Amino acid sequence: MSSEHLLGTSIPRFTYDTPTSPGNDFYALCEGQQPLVLIFLPGFDHPVTREYITRYLRTLPQLEQARLACVVRSSAKMVSTATHGAQFPFPVICDAAGVLYSYLGVEQTQGLLSWSFAAQRIYKSARDAGYHYDRSAPQLLPLTLVVGHMGKVLFTHSGRSQTDLPEDCAAVRDIALEVTQTLAAQQSGTASDCSDQILTLPDLVGWEEDFPSRQDPKA
Repeated sequence: MSSEHLLGTSIPRFTYDTPTSPGNDFYALCEGQQPLVLIFLPGFDHPVTREYITRYLRTLPQLEQARLACVVRSSAKMVSTATHGAQFPFPVICDAAGVLYSYLGVEQTQGLLSWSFAAQRIYKSARDAGYHYDRSAPQLLPLTLVVGHMGKVLFTHSGRSQTDLPEDCAAVRDIALEVTQTLAAQQSGTASDCSDQILTLPDLVGWEEDFPSRQDPKA
């Protein structure tokens, strides 16, 4: 299933929680001169999530002319407890119920089908550190979006493996710069038709019928 149907659509306005701040306005997060790179990961305690968030933290100085936010399938309380209430230098959006994941059609695959060589190395390191996992369990695949003013989706990439996402903040920056250059070349000045209604994450479930179909007609 392709995520290309998301291009040009607008995510409805909603509020979200981070590990240290509840009730944040998603449209306020979208504002800024640089597009927002939004990366969907598994739960915060998942080895792939821990690996990539650690990489983003380590390479943060490379995040020039770009902004980053990560979405995790964990509660704000769980992440706050795991990090002892530490403040992240970029937003970590907590969606334990997976409402955004469902709304945007984040895909999952069964077991080893999603295991790239990089993922295997990450799991091995996690296993050596005492992490236990079900090799046959379905795994969420990453989704990378670039989002602009009022939640407009400017770029989308559905990962084909668990590690098919920006490698570090330099890669995040490169994606944002490419989108910025494309927008500058195609700027039309057309007004957005986004809604001003503010929802919470659970409210997005009720908008599902109004969103473009996620079914691939060739499937």
